[in-house]
Amino acid sequence: MPSPKKKAPLIQRAARRELYLGENIRAFFTNLRGEVIGGEIISLSESGLAFVCDVKHNEDVRVGSAYELKIYYDARNSFVTPVNVRNKSSFQSQGVEYLRIGVAAHADEDLDEAESIESKVANLIGLSKSSLGFAEIENPIFFDEKKYFKIRGIHPRGVILEPLDNRHFLLPMQPISVKFNLPGVKAFQEALLVRRALPKKGKWANDLLLLDFVTVTERLLMKFAIFILIQEQDVSVRTLQKKGFPIPFLDFILNVEYGAYQGPSGVSPKLQKSVIAPHDASQVTELPNARSLSFYRKETLIATMKLNFVRNIHQFSALQPLGAYNHQFHRRTVVELIDFSHHPDYPLASILVPVLQHCILSAIQAKFGFLVIECTAQTEVLFHRLGFASLPKRNPLDDAGQDQRFVALGIQNGLYNMNNGIHRDTWERVYKRLYSYLARKYPQMKQIA
Repeated sequence: MPSPKKKAPLIQRAARRELYLGENIRAFFTNLRGEVIGGEIISLSESGLAFVCDVKHNEDVRVGSAYELKIYYDARNSFVTPVNVRNKSSFQSQGVEYLRIGVAAHADEDLDEAESIESKVANLIGLSKSSLGFAEIENPIFFDEKKYFKIRGIHPRGVILEPLDNRHFLLPMQPISVKFNLPGVKAFQEALLVRRALPKKGKWANDLLLLDFVTVTERLLMKFAIFILIQEQDVSVRTLQKKGFPIPFLDFILNVEYGAYQGPSGVSPKLQKSVIAPHDASQVTELPNARSLSFYRKETLIATMKLNFVRNIHQFSALQPLGAYNHQFHRRTVVELIDFSHHPDYPLASILVPVLQHCILSAIQAKFGFLVIECTAQTEVLFHRLGFASLPKRNPLDDAGQDQRFVALGIQNGLYNMNNGIHRDTWERVYKRLYSYLARKYPQMKQIA
């Protein structure tokens, strides 16, 4: 029986990228006597390089010495990377003899093991290998050379990338421009600085590239916070907040469910009463026109509340017994937001805007005149910024011993003219998309064939 055919051994890629004299990637450093020694790079890897210079510098360069190596890839663009001299040898090209100097780039010794990266980088949020986002880097040292990376981790000072082909030839301290393509965020360019590459080992399974942001802004971190929440279902807003990320509005990941009010059912043990609209509907005997509203993130219940549709405040109103209305509301139709509870890992600031948008949408579509909400003195100012007005009548103290307030948003005419009374940023963020949705045109019966 013939012996099985042996598979041909895989050809391993070279550890270094060999360059030729004439590519003009220059390297300079200053020796101990203050003299500038210059040469041309002839090989390159993620952890070091080799360059050639005049043989007369042989005695000036010592193996084991540390230098600040300045690398020029054109006359106006350079960066400095710290290196250690590892070896020296002679090198010949076209009959000319040179001194070849091999150097290793300095790196953080405490990050030498890739499997410990998650515990060594502060506030790192690791991403799964199935991450949908990717980064594109064009190495300015070479002609038209683009590399693509998976995003494996994000922290408030930078990112950790995994090259798709496991090579990138980027050196520590090299400035680069990275194009990020992230779900839920428009593609954008950002300036970053190479911190170092990690060798192929540990559970990460591939080379990792550590990059630091050149400039950290809240707007930048907000983009990555949105991406993380879309990509990683197990990461909560509270986790992001503890790691140092800003809190985004969650309208991009919340699923909304409406249902008929089935009477008092109690609060889910995983939810907590909100400081806004905390009034418990179970204290009211009848709410025949109420509707339940629930917000989910995948299978996790994030928030629940009731919308009570009231045509006569003297009948079936949950807020009238609390002193919310005066005589001006006797013939007004109102929608009361009550019994609002939310998940403790999802702060009110992250869900308030999508909650209000859906409440306003329901009230306008039902052709009611006002949306009325119970709040506190501290949150009353927030509602003023959103276009709500305070109701004149109020109870001085609620059961919890805090000042109880009521605010209302007039929606008799939908959202028309609202942009005249509130800040432009508020209109853009809270009301503009809702206004466009409500302004949609529908065909008349005579237009339908």
